[in-house]
Amino acid sequence: MGLIDILKRNPNLTLKDFQELQETYDERFVAQKFSGFDKVRHTYAHMGKLMGRLAEYIHDVEEHGKENASSEDIQTKVIPDLLVYSAWLAKEFSTDIENSSLTRFVGNLIRLHADKVSPEELEEIENYVREKVEA
Repeated sequence: MGLIDILKRNPNLTLKDFQELQETYDERFVAQKFSGFDKVRHTYAHMGKLMGRLAEYIHDVEEHGKENASSEDIQTKVIPDLLVYSAWLAKEFSTDIENSSLTRFVGNLIRLHADKVSPEELEEIENYVREKVEA
């Protein structure tokens, strides 16, 4: 399936669609450069660069009192690249991003906020996610 086919398939890009789009892109443009552990190492290096951009933003706000520090790098580079690197790692570790994210969401809800959610709501969310993940 082509890149445009994936983009046009659904008016809202789901996590599954995003993962497929990134994998299709990578197969076409990236796979010949590196894969396996080399890709994991490459991802790690680039995530370090992203954390540096985030650190620079935090430094500007906290140390220099720049309440209106530019968040452009965060919006245009850090956030989208984190998604790309998540897809890269998911591919290398054979992980479905949507299922693992939903499972983590429920785990966090139980671990961190169970006292703020009714048992009925929590059960409903757990059952929904379990059915979705097992489908």
